[in-house]
Amino acid sequence: MRFTPILIAAAVAVISAGAGADAQRRGAAPASLATLAVSVMDPSGSPIPNALVTLDGAAHRSGRTERGRIAFENLPAGSYRLRFESDAFITLERDVTARGRAPIDVKATLTPAPPVKPVPCVETAPPAAPVVTPMSIDLPAFIEKNHVGRDPSRLSSISCTPGGSATLVQIREPMPEQRHADADEFLYVIAGTGAVRIGDRVEALQSGVLALVPRTMPHVITARGRSPLFLLSIRAGEKCAVAQK
Repeated sequence: MRFTPILIAAAVAVISAGAGADAQRRGAAPASLATLAVSVMDPSGSPIPNALVTLDGAAHRSGRTERGRIAFENLPAGSYRLRFESDAFITLERDVTARGRAPIDVKATLTPAPPVKPVPCVETAPPAAPVVTPMSIDLPAFIEKNHVGRDPSRLSSISCTPGGSATLVQIREPMPEQRHADADEFLYVIAGTGAVRIGDRVEALQSGVLALVPRTMPHVITARGRSPLFLLSIRAGEKCAVAQK
């Protein structure tokens, strides 16, 4: 078979065109990718190291500057929002369009953040001490006015301050077991006879006797004989409230 000069020239042209396309695919960077060359500096033009640069758009990238510079390569062409952050500076955002093969210079100048004003230390005055009014009481008259009568027992508040309380305790029948979490109780026998069991210990009660019940200790008070047992109960440390035994 003989080839004419025209056929040979056409074949050479096709082969050359295919080889050129392959070479372009192997060696040339696609025109759709771009590079951003970012510089971050302060108002004096000094580079800001270790600044965080974040970009969002056709792709998401982030990194920190080295000597104030960072490059984002092989970015899909498109619009991006860049965010620049660094300690002691006000955060800055900027919109950039990335396109073309040549690197795009992006320069950002960060403004120093205003100094933080120290919070003044305000000394608060200590709370005023509660006002406690002095008092005195005629116990026999108080007992006569608040007598237990035929009731099993009666508690009558005499006084109450932030540091403790005083209560008249009148007993005919044994009272249920009690304990006081926040107060030591002093029991002074005004009249009558009886006993107080404090834990496993039993103390006899009669006129003039003073007994101490430590806080948290369980105790039971009983009266003996036909007459009621009259006691003055003082709870040291109990908050000011109507005394309840």
